[in-house]
Amino acid sequence: MKISRKGKTGCALVLAALMALAGLSAKQTYAAGAVDLSKTDCSIKISVAIGRNGTSNEKYEKDFNAMGIPVNLYRVADVDVTGQKYTTVKPFENVDLSGISSGTTADEWLEMAAQAAKEENLKAASPIRQVTQAGETTFENLTPGMYLVAPEDSYNPDYTVQYTFTPYLTALPSSAYAIQYDADGNPIQDTANSDDWDYHTTVGLKPEAEPQFGQLKINKILDNFNETLGKATFVFQVEGRDEDGNLVYSEVVSTTHESLATETVVLDQIPAGIRVSVEEVYSGASYETVGNKVWSDILIWSDAAVDHAAGGTVNGEVIQTAEVSFQNRYDGGNRGGYGVTNEFTNGGDGWEWTSESKVPGLEELEN
Repeated sequence: MKISRKGKTGCALVLAALMALAGLSAKQTYAAGAVDLSKTDCSIKISVAIGRNGTSNEKYEKDFNAMGIPVNLYRVADVDVTGQKYTTVKPFENVDLSGISSGTTADEWLEMAAQAAKEENLKAASPIRQVTQAGETTFENLTPGMYLVAPEDSYNPDYTVQYTFTPYLTALPSSAYAIQYDADGNPIQDTANSDDWDYHTTVGLKPEAEPQFGQLKINKILDNFNETLGKATFVFQVEGRDEDGNLVYSEVVSTTHESLATETVVLDQIPAGIRVSVEEVYSGASYETVGNKVWSDILIWSDAAVDHAAGGTVNGEVIQTAEVSFQNRYDGGNRGGYGVTNEFTNGGDGWEWTSESKVPGLEELEN
């Protein structure tokens, strides 16, 4: 998702909510009177509770109130007394703001913001950096001009979701006297609001949420191994459920042993934050389980959590890659052979068996 914008044309343009799609609302405003260029007490308040087009980010409110989102603010251009003309400042001279008008489209505003947010520009600039607290932060003691708001990618507290935000432009001062665009991009005049300049504006963010994934390691340990019988296969059923008890992950994996050495299978792309159970559903021909045959309530941390905060804790849970171990020993039997692994995919209507990788000895093991 991109970010919706409010803007001001003719006099001052305000991009107050980020936009990603054509047809979403963009505001451009006309205002009367001259801009006071001497002011040094302007402000931009960032409120993550405000979504696109003035709507609410209620869906993400719990995360946003608990996490800190770093926001970088860059001054991109000066503004003249009419609020109609912007002159870019170093290092943003490559950004073309000359075409700003009442006809500037949402896509054009996105393009201008993307130009300003190029890596070479940001590396050469000196941003003001603040971190949201309880979903808000305010940049104060600003002067009139055009500003680039560039929030940094951020994880929620348990690293199950990464939020990304598209950089956007916002002008100081702003005006509530607006031209509102309809779904077809046609301007709708709104004269109900004041045309006074507002030197203390509030803008929102439109997040894009990217679910995170983690790993599970399954270790198979043998106390002893009968070389005469040859290879031995052990099969494990892994199931994960969400907080409502819905099955959201299911997989069958196996290890095949040719010696006493411990074998490990690693499952990745497991939805982070779910809890899984791991059951040894086949213990190998002529082998018996020692200790646990089922591990339950195993929390899956995301790869990002393990990479960035391994060893830390969230709600008393230690952040680490999920790992379980099963132990077996030779039971004195004389049945040899090894097994089969079924594969499942989620086709949108639930988990479906798609194939099986047959291996020698399957028929003998089943008889």
